[in-house]
Amino acid sequence: MYDKLKTISLMSIALFCLQATQSSGQVSRSSGAEVQYTADGADSCLRCHGVERMTTMAETAHGNANNPHAPYAQQGCESCHGPGSLHVSRARGGAGFPALIRFGDEATHDQQKTACLNCHAQDMGELEGMEWAGRLHDTPQVTCSTCHQVHSTENPLANREDQISTCAHCHEDEISNHQRFEQQGIVFDRLTCNDCHDVHQLTRRDEANASTR
Repeated sequence: MYDKLKTISLMSIALFCLQATQSSGQVSRSSGAEVQYTADGADSCLRCHGVERMTTMAETAHGNANNPHAPYAQQGCESCHGPGSLHVSRARGGAGFPALIRFGDEATHDQQKTACLNCHAQDMGELEGMEWAGRLHDTPQVTCSTCHQVHSTENPLANREDQISTCAHCHEDEISNHQRFEQQGIVFDRLTCNDCHDVHQLTRRDEANASTR
């Protein structure tokens, strides 16, 4: 009888502790645990996101850990996608916790723009910081990832055909009907868009509005 009562008591204590732990966890989640950068940087992400498109980041400019201005020399993937301590939590395997910053159609314009300008608005060695606000492409419909690919060892904008194809997503009519300047002796088919157009050029708002009318 004594042993039976002892067993019941121990089970009651264990159940109480379990309920207290679960309750504590719920309070922690409801009060909002502080998200932080993970200790292992990119390794924390690549444990799950290990496909080639992710692992090749180490071969890109953003993945150059020897460049102090590159994301991989700072917080790795989290430099762009945001702190991931909750996302990689083993308690829930990432399910139900806040998603990280996505690029493309799955994040807001401001989220994506801020993620890029956190670095690219600052001077980085020989590269001057970019003054993006107010430029012609600074519109709600355009983000950096509209034109640029980060998870790639190749830069499609460096190739003439690929660059024109990228620009044609928005400017197909302008490209098709563009003057060819044959009278000036220009071989138009050798040119890329950015031979003449600086898409990062600061443009006055009244000029930008006039160009879209």
